[in-house]
Amino acid sequence: MEIKIFNRTNAVKESYRELEKSKVIISISDPDKERASFNRDNKSIKAKLFLFFYDIDKKTQDIFKGYDPMAESDAERICEFVNSWQDKVDEIWVNCEAGISRSAGVAAAITEHLGMDSSVIFDDTRYLPNMYCYRLTKNAFADLKKDENVL
Repeated sequence: MEIKIFNRTNAVKESYRELEKSKVIISISDPDKERASFNRDNKSIKAKLFLFFYDIDKKTQDIFKGYDPMAESDAERICEFVNSWQDKVDEIWVNCEAGISRSAGVAAAITEHLGMDSSVIFDDTRYLPNMYCYRLTKNAFADLKKDENVL
Protein backbone atom coordinates (compact mmCIF):
# COMPACT_ATOMS: atom_id res chain seq x y z
CA MET A 1 0.00 0.00 0.00
CA GLU A 2 1.26 3.44 -0.87
CA ILE A 3 -0.08 6.72 0.50
CA LYS A 4 0.39 9.70 -1.83
CA ILE A 5 -0.10 13.35 -0.99
CA PHE A 6 -1.02 15.88 -3.67
CA ASN A 7 -2.18 19.42 -4.04
CA ARG A 8 -5.51 19.79 -5.82
CA THR A 9 -4.06 20.68 -9.24
CA ASN A 10 -1.53 17.84 -9.30
CA ALA A 11 -4.06 15.28 -8.06
CA VAL A 12 -6.39 16.13 -10.93
CA LYS A 13 -3.53 16.07 -13.46
CA GLU A 14 -2.26 12.75 -12.11
CA SER A 15 -5.74 11.24 -12.42
CA TYR A 16 -5.32 11.62 -16.19
CA ARG A 17 -1.79 10.13 -16.20
CA GLU A 18 -1.78 7.30 -13.65
CA LEU A 19 -4.10 4.68 -15.08
CA GLU A 20 -2.56 1.42 -13.84
CA LYS A 21 -2.42 1.13 -10.05
CA SER A 22 -5.78 0.80 -8.33
CA LYS A 23 -6.48 3.71 -6.03
CA VAL A 24 -8.98 5.61 -3.94
CA ILE A 25 -8.92 9.36 -3.41
CA ILE A 26 -9.62 11.43 -0.33
CA SER A 27 -10.06 14.96 -1.62
CA ILE A 28 -10.23 17.86 0.84
CA SER A 29 -11.41 21.25 -0.38
CA ASP A 30 -12.22 24.58 1.16
CA PRO A 31 -16.02 24.77 1.66
CA ASP A 32 -16.31 27.71 -0.75
CA LYS A 33 -14.67 25.77 -3.61
CA GLU A 34 -16.08 23.23 -6.04
CA ARG A 35 -14.92 19.67 -5.54
CA ALA A 36 -11.96 18.53 -7.62
CA SER A 37 -12.75 17.13 -11.07
CA PHE A 38 -10.89 13.87 -11.45
CA ASN A 39 -10.71 11.87 -14.67
CA ARG A 40 -14.07 10.06 -14.83
CA ASP A 41 -12.73 7.61 -17.41
CA ASN A 42 -9.88 6.43 -15.16
CA LYS A 43 -10.98 2.93 -14.18
CA SER A 44 -8.09 2.61 -11.70
CA ILE A 45 -9.87 5.10 -9.42
CA LYS A 46 -12.17 2.86 -7.42
CA ALA A 47 -13.79 5.47 -5.17
CA LYS A 48 -13.54 9.09 -4.09
CA LEU A 49 -14.34 10.71 -0.76
CA PHE A 50 -14.92 14.47 -0.95
CA LEU A 51 -14.62 16.50 2.26
CA PHE A 52 -14.97 20.23 2.81
CA PHE A 53 -13.30 22.06 5.71
CA TYR A 54 -10.78 24.84 6.18
CA ASP A 55 -7.11 24.52 7.11
CA ILE A 56 -7.59 25.69 10.69
CA ASP A 57 -8.04 24.07 14.06
CA LYS A 58 -10.29 24.66 17.06
CA LYS A 59 -7.88 27.23 18.53
CA THR A 60 -7.76 29.40 15.42
CA GLN A 61 -11.50 29.03 14.75
CA ASP A 62 -12.10 31.98 17.10
CA ILE A 63 -9.85 34.13 14.92
CA PHE A 64 -11.45 32.96 11.67
CA LYS A 65 -15.13 33.47 12.49
CA GLY A 66 -17.41 31.53 10.16
CA TYR A 67 -14.66 29.15 9.02
CA ASP A 68 -15.05 25.58 10.14
CA PRO A 69 -12.16 23.19 10.80
CA MET A 70 -12.26 19.45 10.27
CA ALA A 71 -15.10 17.83 12.21
CA GLU A 72 -15.10 14.52 14.02
CA SER A 73 -17.58 13.28 11.44
CA ASP A 74 -15.02 14.04 8.67
CA ALA A 75 -12.41 11.95 10.49
CA GLU A 76 -14.90 9.13 10.99
CA ARG A 77 -15.76 9.15 7.28
CA ILE A 78 -12.05 8.96 6.42
CA CYS A 79 -11.58 5.97 8.74
CA GLU A 80 -14.54 4.07 7.37
CA PHE A 81 -13.44 4.84 3.79
CA VAL A 82 -9.85 3.69 4.40
CA ASN A 83 -10.94 0.56 6.26
CA SER A 84 -13.31 -0.42 3.48
CA TRP A 85 -10.66 -0.01 0.75
CA GLN A 86 -7.26 -0.71 2.36
CA ASP A 87 -7.09 -4.34 1.24
CA LYS A 88 -8.57 -3.68 -2.20
CA VAL A 89 -6.32 -1.00 -3.73
CA ASP A 90 -2.63 -0.29 -4.32
CA GLU A 91 -2.71 3.38 -3.39
CA ILE A 92 -4.58 5.92 -1.31
CA TRP A 93 -4.29 9.47 -2.60
CA VAL A 94 -4.95 12.35 -0.23
CA ASN A 95 -5.19 15.86 -1.60
CA CYS A 96 -6.09 19.28 -0.32
CA GLU A 97 -5.82 22.70 -1.93
CA ALA A 98 -2.05 23.16 -1.40
CA GLY A 99 -1.05 19.57 -0.58
CA ILE A 100 0.92 20.69 2.46
CA SER A 101 -1.15 20.70 5.63
CA ARG A 102 -4.58 19.04 5.75
CA SER A 103 -3.68 16.26 3.34
CA ALA A 104 -0.36 15.64 5.09
CA GLY A 105 -2.03 15.44 8.52
CA VAL A 106 -4.66 13.00 7.29
CA ALA A 107 -2.08 10.97 5.33
CA ALA A 108 0.16 10.68 8.39
CA ALA A 109 -2.71 9.27 10.47
CA ILE A 110 -3.63 6.82 7.69
CA THR A 111 0.02 5.77 7.36
CA GLU A 112 0.23 4.97 11.07
CA HIS A 113 -3.11 3.16 11.02
CA LEU A 114 -1.77 0.91 8.27
CA GLY A 115 1.33 0.16 10.36
CA MET A 116 3.73 2.21 8.26
CA ASP A 117 6.25 4.85 9.31
CA SER A 118 4.77 8.36 9.30
CA SER A 119 8.20 9.99 9.68
CA VAL A 120 8.39 9.99 5.88
CA ILE A 121 5.70 12.67 6.06
CA PHE A 122 6.72 14.48 9.26
CA ASP A 123 10.39 14.66 8.20
CA ASP A 124 9.68 15.81 4.64
CA THR A 125 10.10 19.59 4.36
CA ARG A 126 7.44 19.75 1.63
CA TYR A 127 4.80 19.10 4.28
CA LEU A 128 3.58 20.90 7.37
CA PRO A 129 0.91 18.50 8.65
CA ASN A 130 -2.15 20.07 10.21
CA MET A 131 -1.87 18.46 13.64
CA TYR A 132 -5.55 18.96 14.37
CA CYS A 133 -6.46 16.89 11.28
CA TYR A 134 -3.80 14.35 12.24
CA ARG A 135 -5.04 13.93 15.83
CA LEU A 136 -8.71 13.88 14.89
CA THR A 137 -8.14 11.20 12.25
CA LYS A 138 -5.81 9.19 14.49
CA ASN A 139 -8.38 9.29 17.32
CA ALA A 140 -11.16 8.25 14.94
CA PHE A 141 -9.12 5.21 13.86
CA ALA A 142 -8.53 4.33 17.54
CA ASP A 143 -12.25 4.71 18.36
CA LEU A 144 -13.23 2.59 15.37
CA LYS A 145 -10.78 -0.11 16.45
CA LYS A 146 -12.25 -0.07 20.00
CA ASP A 147 -15.76 -0.43 18.57
CA GLU A 148 -14.65 -3.37 16.41
CA ASN A 149 -13.09 -5.08 19.45
CA VAL A 150 -16.35 -4.73 21.37
CA LEU A 151 -18.32 -6.49 18.63
